[in-house]
Amino acid sequence: MIYGRDVTRKVICIGPNFRAFREEKGITNDGELSLSLKSPESLTFGDTVRVSREMGAFICEVEMAVIIGRDAKNVSEDEAASVIAGYAIANDMTAADHFGDGRLKMYDEMTPIGPMVELRDPSDVELELWVNGQRIQQGHTSEMLFAPLWQVAHLSRIMTLRRGDVILSGTPANPQVCQPGDRIELRSPQLGTLSHTVVVEP
Repeated sequence: MIYGRDVTRKVICIGPNFRAFREEKGITNDGELSLSLKSPESLTFGDTVRVSREMGAFICEVEMAVIIGRDAKNVSEDEAASVIAGYAIANDMTAADHFGDGRLKMYDEMTPIGPMVELRDPSDVELELWVNGQRIQQGHTSEMLFAPLWQVAHLSRIMTLRRGDVILSGTPANPQVCQPGDRIELRSPQLGTLSHTVVVEP
C-alpha cells in the first residue's frame, strides 16, 4: 500500500469545498479556501478508532481522499492526473473543542480511510455519512468548487507533494458531532463503504 502511517508524509485538508456547506455556514466568498495539515499518525484502517480523551468532542465528515502516486512540484492541472494514484473514502474527523487553538486536526487516528480505488471520473462520486443507521450527510463531487486536479496543481505550487501523501478534498453540508460508541458508516457506490466505531482511550 502506498499510503499509511509508515509511508505517508502528510495529510492535507482542503475546505470548505462544497457549495451547500458554504451556504450552511454563511460563507459568501467562493474564492476563500483554507488548508490544514494532519499527521500521518491520523491515518487508520481498523474497525475501531481509538482517540485521545484529551481531544473532547469530535465532528465526523465524509470526504473523498486523493492519493498521490508520485512526487510533484509546480504541476499544471493537465499534468495533475498523472500525479494521482487513486482515491479513497475517508472520515476527516475534527476536534470540535479545539477550533482556534491549533489542535483541531492534530490528534492520532483522526482519519479513518478506506482502500484505494481508481476512478474514471472523480467528479462523479456520491458521498454519504451514516451515524447509527441514520443518514447525516449526502453530497456529490460534482458540487465541489475546486476539483481534485485543481487541488493537486494548487497544492504543488505551495509545497512538494510526495508519493503516499493524502489530500482530503472537502466535505458536504451538515457534518455531525458524534459520540463515543457511535457506529459511523461512510458510503459511496464509487469508493466503497467504510465502517468504524470511535472509542476514547482510558
